[in-house]
Amino acid sequence: MSIVEPGKSTHAPHHHPEEEFFYILEGSASFFLDGKTVVVGPNTSLYCPPNAEHGISNAGTTDLKYLVIKKDLR
Repeated sequence: MSIVEPGKSTHAPHHHPEEEFFYILEGSASFFLDGKTVVVGPNTSLYCPPNAEHGISNAGTTDLKYLVIKKDLR
């Protein structure tokens, strides 16, 4: 689980060969994926395909809490 303070992000947009799923537990997330951004709230799932540039940040006034599930390539 990741916890991000208001106005912060875990890291700059990036990409990697694994696909990822994000599940928003609490707060408001700004999710960037290949040049497009959406803002979502709790109980929202987001998908990031392999090698897609992506990033997530807190778009709200309370802590953002979310789960990250990464598919292992082994």
